[in-house]
Amino acid sequence: MSSLINFLNPKLKPSVECDAVCEDGYTAANLIADNAEQLERGFMCFAVCKPPVEIVFDFPKAIDMKVIKLWHSSGSLRSTGFEVHGKYDGIWERVAYVRDLAKGVDSVTFCYQSDYNSRSSTSAAQQQSEKVFFFKTAHKILATTNSVKIVIRATERCPPVLRKVQIWGLPARSLDKADRELMKTIWSEISDPYGQRDQAQQQQGQRSPSRHIPELREQSSLELPEEFLDSITWELMIFPTVLPSGKVVDQSTIDKHSEEEAKWGRQPSDPFTGLEYTSQRKAILNLALKARIEKFLMEHSEHFKSVPRSLGSSRMRRRHASQFASSMCHPGQLPSSSAAGTYSTLCGVVYKQQQLHQQRKTKSTVTATATLSSTSVAFSGSSSPPAAKRARHSSSSSHPTACATVTASSIHRQSPPSTSTSSSSIDQDIQQALQKITRFTQVAVSAPTSPPCCINCRSGQYAYEIRTCRHLVCRECLVLLTSSQQCVCKVSFRGADVERYHKLP
Repeated sequence: MSSLINFLNPKLKPSVECDAVCEDGYTAANLIADNAEQLERGFMCFAVCKPPVEIVFDFPKAIDMKVIKLWHSSGSLRSTGFEVHGKYDGIWERVAYVRDLAKGVDSVTFCYQSDYNSRSSTSAAQQQSEKVFFFKTAHKILATTNSVKIVIRATERCPPVLRKVQIWGLPARSLDKADRELMKTIWSEISDPYGQRDQAQQQQGQRSPSRHIPELREQSSLELPEEFLDSITWELMIFPTVLPSGKVVDQSTIDKHSEEEAKWGRQPSDPFTGLEYTSQRKAILNLALKARIEKFLMEHSEHFKSVPRSLGSSRMRRRHASQFASSMCHPGQLPSSSAAGTYSTLCGVVYKQQQLHQQRKTKSTVTATATLSSTSVAFSGSSSPPAAKRARHSSSSSHPTACATVTASSIHRQSPPSTSTSSSSIDQDIQQALQKITRFTQVAVSAPTSPPCCINCRSGQYAYEIRTCRHLVCRECLVLLTSSQQCVCKVSFRGADVERYHKLP
């Protein structure tokens, strides 16, 4: 079976809804957020909320759902009971549930029993995940569905929490072929942005790209250094990559491991520790070791049958181009407009003044050179000093501009160029740039108004705001109003319309 697709990836445009009142910054939108910080924060209800809590995920196109994986703990807070519902003919039907999760379990995986038996891999990471099988009648519901509802039924003396959710599957067979291919293409760009996997499939069905390892000659007794060998396959590395665990393996080994993990609906992870890659914990290409391997192969080329001229340079440029990109401006290039800020503004001012000063200096030098050449021609045309004196007198009387130019150029040659004018202009431009910078240390003074208070009890201990009517309410009154879902002003609201209100000093 082809690799599964995580339909909760934000690039596939899923949506989520939850009517429960959430803690600040822990809304259900974090479960499908594109921001890594929000995605890792997860979902958490307000302290007074109790189960059951329903979270509904919607998809733009119908999917054939295969695996659902839930991370049900956030620190010391744990949810211990879940239900999974699928929509069939507009009616929600339960397809799986779990109760009383043990403390040593890190996650819950809902899947089909047939798929689980066909994959007999049992790693340490899988043992920490509780396996729950769908009902036998779940296939007709989950084979073509646009919505999935996850219900948190029980917690361990804490508000309902859900740190992370993944829904893996395939495009539904009821979709058009163009829609199915479009979804697969989008996922291939997400999981393999450099197109390496497509290139691998073109090479006679190989799962990982061919590395073209140089083979030793039969009569050769050369011993390869141990640091040049892969820590897993024990073969010569072409693209040595340092894992977060500190081990060094070839990039093709990492690709094979990621493909096997994708078959089980898991994200790429370290083969030695099982920890998923993040922005701070990821594999990095070891360029120094790669250069040493290439140097070793070139120096001992007589021991190998064939040695490529440059080992994998094209692939390295395609896959690791982002590692070599620099956000700094080149010396002869203005700062980009995207890097707007104080530093870029000042750099642009200084660069502009330097360019203007250089142009003035070059122009004055060219003018002085041209004037000296014309004066030398006038002197060379005369044979006697009186004649030269008369020629100089006539030229100065007929061309006063040229005389002024000679005088200015001679003064320029006799004394070095003064930088006081340019320095003062630079200071003025810097001051103007600083005046245009937005300041956040001053608070705008507004007209005196009546102090805000709770809409119900009129106390100053308000902490929440109802977005539908823009009224402030304290925590005690919020609990009373939530039961009726109606504000004092007779405007109805839902739990999702309540937000934390931060008081300004």
